[in-house]
Amino acid sequence: MYIPFGKDTLQKLSLIAFAQAILAMMGDKRKVVRFYPTELIIPTFRHRFMDGVLELDDGVLINVEFQTGDLTEKFLLRCAQYAVNLRVISRKFVETSIISTGNRNKSKLIAFISKFFLFKPKIFFYSEYDGLEILNNIKDKIENKEKLTLLDHYYLVFIPFMGNVNQVEVAFEVFRIANNRELFSAEEQSEIKKCQYVVAQIVANGDKKLFNKFWEIIMWNNDFLVEYEENLIKETTENVTQQVTEQVTQQVTMDVSKNIAKNLKDVLSDEEIAKCTGLSLKTVKGL
Repeated sequence: MYIPFGKDTLQKLSLIAFAQAILAMMGDKRKVVRFYPTELIIPTFRHRFMDGVLELDDGVLINVEFQTGDLTEKFLLRCAQYAVNLRVISRKFVETSIISTGNRNKSKLIAFISKFFLFKPKIFFYSEYDGLEILNNIKDKIENKEKLTLLDHYYLVFIPFMGNVNQVEVAFEVFRIANNRELFSAEEQSEIKKCQYVVAQIVANGDKKLFNKFWEIIMWNNDFLVEYEENLIKETTENVTQQVTEQVTQQVTMDVSKNIAKNLKDVLSDEEIAKCTGLSLKTVKGL
């Protein structure tokens, strides 16, 4: 299945799965508290959708924007407008971080400054990361039986877009690493492989034979999917069973209370019965 706007899909999937790791990649030690709504509703403008907004533990909002290719002045001005509007709507301090697959030297960089506002985004280019070095560090950890971090998981998705790598060869390698069930839980594998599926689409770039080879590796040892789905079904079933049990218990309690209330009708007033049984006065009067 072809995924249109593959890189946009990949970036948003990765932000949901690896938000804390993305902050770590940026050298930011703050914690993600929650995802903030990405739709900006401005009366004088059409609705605008940002790529992602994270609320951090210090109350700051970070608008994370992804750019496929080099940064243009138009794109940066749009990001500045997002920041201004988000600041007005949320009344919170707003920062902007941009992650690009382009080249810094070919990108336009601007700082938007006014009397009341400074827009100087933090910009990160995948091409400036040494993908081969990061991959070797991950392989060393695996060999030394060290636990991989959430940031390592994130890198296993994006190493193919980093500098100093052969994109196709590295893609094959990170896809194979993600198959190791001793390294990842079922949930972790699921998050990584969902993103890697989109990476395969992007790297294959329309080459169906290459994509099929990628797909065979991504889905190899896919028992984790079955196990993950079974756990989800089990968890859902348990939750539903608990809810049904609670509803039945509540109904039985209500029925018992009503029977007691009926027996007290000749002895106590409706108000007294309501206090004794916990039933509403309306319910007692209707008996």
